[in-house]
Amino acid sequence: MSSTYDKVNYIPMTFTIAQTRTTPYAEFRDGYLLIKGKSVPFDHPDIYDTIKDRLLVYSENPEKNTQIDFNLSAVNAVSKRYIINTFKLLEDLNAMGTNISVNWYYQQDDEDIQELGEICRMSFNINIELKPM
Repeated sequence: MSSTYDKVNYIPMTFTIAQTRTTPYAEFRDGYLLIKGKSVPFDHPDIYDTIKDRLLVYSENPEKNTQIDFNLSAVNAVSKRYIINTFKLLEDLNAMGTNISVNWYYQQDDEDIQELGEICRMSFNINIELKPM
């Protein structure tokens, strides 16, 4: 993982997390978060803790507009729980006045990823656009 640190709190504000066999690539910088690839860990995926921690710090001084791109090729039940928790944090950030915009990319023939995006769009008060590829 590479990162730029908040010098006061020593918490990375900008980071990149390499993709593994079971976890997605993630990148966060300047109000933009990208999560891309497979998310099929067997147990607690550290990547989502990292994202949660950075979003909590980011929420203290966020950009006016924040863009999130989810481009997942596979998810399992473990990941779904952490993705839902990530959306809860995004909804809180949105309620605090930051304009949150999410692009949810999915393959047209991938009903599971599409359905997860639809569930998130219906469940959270955030601008979520479903984008078939």
